Formats: sequence, C-alpha cells, structure tokens
Amino acid sequence: MKKGVSFLRARGEEQKKLRRQQIVDAAASLYAEVGYDKVTFSKIGRKVSFTRLNLYNYYQCKEDIFLTLLLQDRWNLLEDARDTFSGAVKDQDAFCLAWAELMLRHQRMMALFSIVNTVILKDASSEMHRRFRLESGQIFDELVKLVRKLFPTFTREQAAVFVDCESSYALTLYPASIEYKERFHIEIFKDVGRGTKNFVSLYIPFLKVLLKGLEK
Repeated sequence: MKKGVSFLRARGEEQKKLRRQQIVDAAASLYAEVGYDKVTFSKIGRKVSFTRLNLYNYYQCKEDIFLTLLLQDRWNLLEDARDTFSGAVKDQDAFCLAWAELMLRHQRMMALFSIVNTVILKDASSEMHRRFRLESGQIFDELVKLVRKLFPTFTREQAAVFVDCESSYALTLYPASIEYKERFHIEIFKDVGRGTKNFVSLYIPFLKVLLKGLEK
C-alpha cells in the first residue's frame, strides 16, 4: 500500500515537473515571437491550453516563469563554457574570441538578464526572487572556478572581478548591438553617430583590456 502511494506521488511530481517545463517553453516561444513586454500570463496559459486558474497551480506570475527560463539559460551557458574551455589559456586572442562567441550563443540569456533587475524582479514573487538569487550565486561561483582553471595565476578575487566585469559589460553592450536589434526588428541607423556595431567587435577589445588590467 505504501509503495503504491509513493509511486502515485512520484508520478504526480514528474507530471508537475513536465507541466512546469511546458509552461516555460511556451513563454520562451512567445518571447521569441513578440518580445517580453507583449507576453502575458494569459497568453502563456493559452499556449499550453491552460486556464489562468490552472496556470496559478504552477507559477504565481509571468515574472516567475521568465526567471525560471533565465536560470535555465544561465545554467546552459555555464555548461557550454565548461565544454568550450579546458586547461590554462595559452593564446589570449583566441580565448577572447571564443568567450565572445560563447556569449553570443546565449543571446536570449543576455537579453533577459539585462532587464532582470529593472523589469522582471519588480513583480516576481519573493520565493522565486530568492531562488533566482541563490542559483545565480551558485552559477557565479562555478564560473569563477572555471576562470581560475583557465588563468591559474588569478586569485579568486581576480577571477571574480573578471566574471563580474565581463558579464556586466556584455549585458550593457548586447542590447545596443546589431544582433539584438535584428533579433527584435529594431531599426538600425548606420549613418547616425558612431553607428550600431556587432557584439563581438566591441566585446573582444574590452576582454583584452580587462585581462591586461587583472594581470598587473
């Protein structure tokens, strides 16, 4: 009897996990179609054939769904970084290019992360906000460990500064890049001011200066 109850509970938990992922995937699909501002809780529900009431059984609000999506994207970036880099860096130019290309493979992560503090977290639930902070800290620590393997002479503080600075600059740079504007169909005026440029061409020089400063 106890085994039967346990089995039912396990099935229920797996089913709920599946439903949660379906909701996150629906939000991701809508985000790609119309952008963050035009995605609503109701639209996400309709995408997975859920009533608004049913959706509340899994998430409290749209913001909690997008925080879940962003965390998944950040864990994916970490895994991609681990797969991309191994051993101490011997060619900094090659490293900077590879790191820039790594970031560019995760454009949705950069776009969402650039608005997380100013937009998404304002209306997120306290529970999800706390989870986001905790997991973000874990991801940061893992990236710091990876950077220390790539640059063995770096102290933990130096590696942390690298991760902090490179991500902060990426999140500032990406929304102004050609890639972002093309992705979200924003008009580009190449003849105005300095003009919009691609992400990699501006990000690599920053990484080189950052590394040079940290190595002093």
